[in-house]
Amino acid sequence: MSIAKFSSFLVKVASRCNLDCDYCYVYHHADQSWRSMPKLLAVEHRELFVDRLQEYILQSGLTRCAVILHGGEPLLAGTNTIVDFVTALRNTCSIPVDVSIQTNGVLLTDESLSLFEKNDIGISLSLDGPKSANDKHRLTRKGRSSFVESERALIKLQNYPSIFAGVIAVIDATTNSKELFEYFDQFEIPQLDFLLPDAHWLRPPPNRAQAPTVYQEWLVDAFDIWLDQYPHIKLRTFESLLDVCAGLPSGTDAFGFGDVSLLSIETDGSYHDLDVLKVTHEGATKLTGNLSDTSISEVALSPSIELHRHFLRKEGLAEVCQKCDIVDICGGGALPHRFNKDGFSNPTVYCGEMKRLIKHIKNRLKKLLNSEKVDEQLCTLPEKFSLENFELAESSKISLDSLREGALADSLKDLKAVLKLINEPITPPKLELLSSHPGAIAWSKAILSKKQGHLLYSIDGQEINVSSDYLDFLKSDLAEICEANTWDVGRYDFWLRAPFGETVTFEGSDFTKSGQELVNQAMDIIKKWRPALATEMIETCHAVQFIRDPTADPRKIVSFSDNSVPGALYVSIFQGEEGLIDPYDLADSLIHEHRHQKLYLLERYVQTIEANDKLVVSPWREDLRPPSGLFHAVFVFVELKRFWIYIRDHGPSRLRSRSLNQIADSESRLEQAFNTLEQCHLTKVGQKLLTIIKLAFKENSPNGSSNFYSSDSVIA
Repeated sequence: MSIAKFSSFLVKVASRCNLDCDYCYVYHHADQSWRSMPKLLAVEHRELFVDRLQEYILQSGLTRCAVILHGGEPLLAGTNTIVDFVTALRNTCSIPVDVSIQTNGVLLTDESLSLFEKNDIGISLSLDGPKSANDKHRLTRKGRSSFVESERALIKLQNYPSIFAGVIAVIDATTNSKELFEYFDQFEIPQLDFLLPDAHWLRPPPNRAQAPTVYQEWLVDAFDIWLDQYPHIKLRTFESLLDVCAGLPSGTDAFGFGDVSLLSIETDGSYHDLDVLKVTHEGATKLTGNLSDTSISEVALSPSIELHRHFLRKEGLAEVCQKCDIVDICGGGALPHRFNKDGFSNPTVYCGEMKRLIKHIKNRLKKLLNSEKVDEQLCTLPEKFSLENFELAESSKISLDSLREGALADSLKDLKAVLKLINEPITPPKLELLSSHPGAIAWSKAILSKKQGHLLYSIDGQEINVSSDYLDFLKSDLAEICEANTWDVGRYDFWLRAPFGETVTFEGSDFTKSGQELVNQAMDIIKKWRPALATEMIETCHAVQFIRDPTADPRKIVSFSDNSVPGALYVSIFQGEEGLIDPYDLADSLIHEHRHQKLYLLERYVQTIEANDKLVVSPWREDLRPPSGLFHAVFVFVELKRFWIYIRDHGPSRLRSRSLNQIADSESRLEQAFNTLEQCHLTKVGQKLLTIIKLAFKENSPNGSSNFYSSDSVIA
């Protein structure tokens, strides 16, 4: 069983605050443990945390982590104390540590900001909007306005863009959303976040009893104003919802499934769960142990953390949520918002708001897609391209070359833009070679995306660190591999791995040599069968990574590829206790993932499926999948059927029974898939390519012999 892996640590450096915001989950909700906490995190506990974090880094294999300094108001701890704490963290920890502060800004000065900038400490500001909005809730203990000081901090932060992380604002439905956008649009804010007031079934959202749809109307109105008038404002809440509607991680614990990755530490050194759970009941966040007597690894194994993880999975939701048609987007909502007398197995108290907003966003997106859809083609196909020749390797070279040239031109343009951005010259010959490498393509897109103010997340929701350090890797031995025109096989490459987070386990360097030899054997099999296919694969794909799926049966052979790293093939090379897999199985995996990459190249230019959110049955999967995924499957398995017919007739005798089963299985499943796709909304290109695939399927019937026997075969 997997255990929680903490990558973020919320450290309370102060338990008191210089404001008295009436909605604050620390001071005005169920858990009042702050009253017994030391006002500040002591030197002893700061030192213990530094040691515990380094201990956990070594035990867990973390490669990067984040520390959020929190409160109360963390600046009450003092600027120098914070800087000293951060310095100790970074001097002791063996990995990069991203540090940020969540503050109301009242105590921010140019002197403190200069120190924070020098020490790369990010600042996120709490401010609810203009004075009329902010003063509804964010007052001092004497009931005075905090607006002037907080806005002054916002103005100052614009002069420190390298550490200004953004602004969070709590929604008050009596404040018009247009007023908020007009106010925040005056400033250069890297990211804005609108938060719903913390509430649950025992303490419903403010004002909703009198006006049941007040938050629904506010959210829908705010989304429309943002999308139509202020899309240049990076608004985390709505952008995250757009992400999950598109099937991506949300990057927030407000909705979408996920895992426990954050651990809190109070000023007495005790460990705590998600801080906002304090809104539910007394002691809701308390975990076993203290920095002085318990390691972070022990906390990760605690029953409380495992129970929290359970609630973030589909099976941990209320039965009504599991059956809901938006559950894969909403994810049950934020955990504290689900609380009732019986615990957390309830829909979120904002269920109505989530349903209304998600339905509205889907409708808006559908209208936008329809209004912008002037032509099926994303851009014009190259003049030399022929769909009739595209499917078959023996006839595809001219057409594929034209697609590859377009892809290379785009990746070269991106890499040049990145090098200009970081003021780094590289000689033109190597530049073109480097730009074709999947890692360089993914890194370039990440750097350019970061420049636009976007955060990048892996598919398991972990933020990806984007830096220029990867350039040193590019300029060294990678250039030699590109010049040799061979696959980059099995080597560690951050940008070939980062997009997948911890959902995939990558083999260590100990297995690189044996894996490389196995790849060579697999490619020899393919070359003997069809030299044209082997050449097509080498020219289209550029890197192979060795993987294991930590959730799958160790005997299962797995592989995947993804368009976020075009030209990279991810394959397993071990099968349980049996050791290295058969080279024929690896040949199957390499052909499989190459076919995905080949179709991705075409899809850069044209769509095969009309845009819609319909899911269909796939004979290769238990879960429903988009029609585009099923289209990819038939494109892949037609080629694999050819391969196994060849193995049946010309492979080793030990694989004959296996090949017969593979062929029969492909035959029945392809028939089902073709029938399903014929009911889907295919574009003209999709219809034509499907016809070509079906013809290839019939020409290579399992009861006949394959057209593709060996290197001596002649392809008509």
